[in-house]
Amino acid sequence: MRVRRLALAALGALSLALELEAQAPSSKPQAPIGSLQVYLVTIGEGGQIWEKFGHNSLWFRDSASRVDEIYNWGTFDFEAPDFAWRFVTGETKYWVEKFPGGQLVVDFFIGRDRTVHLQRLNLTPAQAAKALAFARNNALEANKYYRYDYFLDNCSTRVRDLIDYATDGALKAATGTVTVPRSFRSESVRLTDDLKFAQLGITVALGRPADKPLTLWEDAFVPMRLRDMVRDVRVTIDGKQQPLVAEEAVPYTTRDRAELADVPSIWMLPLFVGVLLMIDLVTLGIIGERSRMAEVVFRTEVVIWAFLTGILGAAILFAWMFTKHTFWAANENLLLVNPLSVWLVPLAIMSARNKRWARPAAIAAVIVALCSALALVLSGVPGAGQVNGAVLALTLPVNFAIAFILWRRTGIRG
Repeated sequence: MRVRRLALAALGALSLALELEAQAPSSKPQAPIGSLQVYLVTIGEGGQIWEKFGHNSLWFRDSASRVDEIYNWGTFDFEAPDFAWRFVTGETKYWVEKFPGGQLVVDFFIGRDRTVHLQRLNLTPAQAAKALAFARNNALEANKYYRYDYFLDNCSTRVRDLIDYATDGALKAATGTVTVPRSFRSESVRLTDDLKFAQLGITVALGRPADKPLTLWEDAFVPMRLRDMVRDVRVTIDGKQQPLVAEEAVPYTTRDRAELADVPSIWMLPLFVGVLLMIDLVTLGIIGERSRMAEVVFRTEVVIWAFLTGILGAAILFAWMFTKHTFWAANENLLLVNPLSVWLVPLAIMSARNKRWARPAAIAAVIVALCSALALVLSGVPGAGQVNGAVLALTLPVNFAIAFILWRRTGIRG
């Protein structure tokens, strides 16, 4: 990201040196000479996970007064010494960056094969000046830093809020009470569909708050949703209702990636993997009663599964209780990737060497399996459960397989 930020800065410096005037490339909508124009610049998905949600900026242009400034509220630095810890605790430190020369910034993203939309906002001169003044003040060193929240306070919501401020609340008035059939989780799943592990990780990490139906206003945390939202908003100019978007252009469309329109179903592959693991564990467990090699493999798989799910559950619990990751809270996936599974690690090892530990190991495994069953029940209760079908499909068969075999080892039937 530091490389990206330096590259953008270099582009901005070059833009300033070239003194871009009204004779802009054809990809740039032409603005009336001598008036301040404000463009919402929306950048489509990129290849990296932090680029999957898109990006947006505000671009201010006035040929007469030689204004050419673009503001980016999503700047961060991977190489900052405290970046990793801030990410873990939710104390993420982002900032707004001003770049002189918007067209070269747009060209930078085109060079990275990312779709670009330009929308000239239908603002009065006073509203445009109000927006520019706010952006300039926000970019001052004393004001530029803020705690980034991926859903509530990000590059897109900051742009949304500034547009709303410039239009005297017209944007929120038109969108704040309109509910859409989407949630923070569903949007996250939709936009990471080509990164399956990241998609599943997001599904595991997000708790019940991420499933709340969104308003159009809230849904604008995704830059592409904000782009679509402003098209339908109307504002009052000179006493008349007019569209908020005066003109629109798409100077570039990506060659090899397209944004999904609908939320994909993601439970089938986890179910397939979960059932395979279940069959594997049950088979090894039964054969292991008379084969030492099969028993060693079975115990090894149990230890690995218990360790991974237990540590993951502990991390989710830590995030819920001790960090500012609001949307990791009230997470029913803790019943599936259960912190109690950590106890199975030593118990599975000790029960292989000493039969007196067989019952404690089985009891621990049964408790984990019953918690999984509770998660399944909750998922079917309207308004009670969270959307975690993929996590259920993967973990529940495995947890029950382990409980079945370890209980079988105690010699107790029925």
